[in-house]
Amino acid sequence: MDLPADLQLRLRTALLAAADWFVTSQVRTEKPHWAADEGRFIYTLYLKHDRPVRGLSWTQGRGIMVTLAAWELTGRPEYLACARLAGEYIKSLQIYDCADDPRRQYAIREEVPTSDKSYPRDALEAALGFLFLFRATGERDYLRRVEHFASWYERNAWHPDGWPRGGVSLVDPAKDTGPGAFYQAVAGLLFVNLYRATGHQAYLRNLRPLVDGVSRHFRADGALIDEYNEGHHSKDGVVQNDDGTMVTMLAAHRVTGDATYLDACLRYGDWILANQKLPLPTISGLPSICCFLIELSAASGQAKYRDWAVAALVQHTLPLQVPAGVHPLATGAFRGEDEPTEYYGPAGSPKTDFVTTRVTCYAALACAKLLGIMGPYYGADGWELNRKTGDR
Repeated sequence: MDLPADLQLRLRTALLAAADWFVTSQVRTEKPHWAADEGRFIYTLYLKHDRPVRGLSWTQGRGIMVTLAAWELTGRPEYLACARLAGEYIKSLQIYDCADDPRRQYAIREEVPTSDKSYPRDALEAALGFLFLFRATGERDYLRRVEHFASWYERNAWHPDGWPRGGVSLVDPAKDTGPGAFYQAVAGLLFVNLYRATGHQAYLRNLRPLVDGVSRHFRADGALIDEYNEGHHSKDGVVQNDDGTMVTMLAAHRVTGDATYLDACLRYGDWILANQKLPLPTISGLPSICCFLIELSAASGQAKYRDWAVAALVQHTLPLQVPAGVHPLATGAFRGEDEPTEYYGPAGSPKTDFVTTRVTCYAALACAKLLGIMGPYYGADGWELNRKTGDR
């Protein structure tokens, strides 16, 4: 992309600092201090505490995306090694010893290997981590695990009302939740990329029900509405962090050729440019929006979407990255906790007293996209690797 050299350097520095955060803060085992959660990333860290909250299924998958994007950009082996180790923790979450129990077999547990539930939206992101590791390495065990998870998803995630559940109990069907929020549609990214990895058209049968279900969430002016009004996704019912929903719709356009999906994306993009006030109270929302707009710019050939994303990212998101010397476990991460801060620190703590995987990953991936590493990481296209030998 035709960005000024100084801006490219700033974006590159930000991306690699974020990737380095995943490398340096990842749980590693050294004799005699063995750890069953080796490979785990940080979920959130209150900057006035020393002990972080360690990651869940989805944070592992998203951290894999960032480290693989950095590997594609540089070829540095430590990023690929970090992504592989993160995948090892996901392996400990996936169930393979319950062949007689289709509710459990191949599920990916939510937090730890003893969790009694799986949240399909979170688990599919861990599965995407496996799939992108297969893309990077060619090792078929990763693909096998994703295909097994997809079979679990098809058996267990769909609610009879025709929309994915928010949660599935691994022990008691009565504890399953009802249909989840709009962002359950991001399962479409899993099936699109499984189709790209295997060529099996059968994976696309899940795509249209997921993407078409988003249509009821559009307001007449193009805005995306969240009836749940969840704090880390929406404000006053209007979506701020779509969690990859619109990139999923763009990916559906790419693989089906259905112009109605691109039209919906363009309407939403135009709504953002005309109406979105900055900064957003949902801190993760802006870099999430930027990822979508950069992809939309590439799909439509209209630079205005990318230009808005660049300006917003530089002004509001990049300044949130933590420099060296603030906290030994925070260097390179981005500030911003959109969940209630009392979950992870003192009640009433400012959002920017935390660093999180959620903000860090969206910010880093937006930087990667602007540097030409579009890839499938919260992306509509780009299954082919874009890595060159050596650092560039």
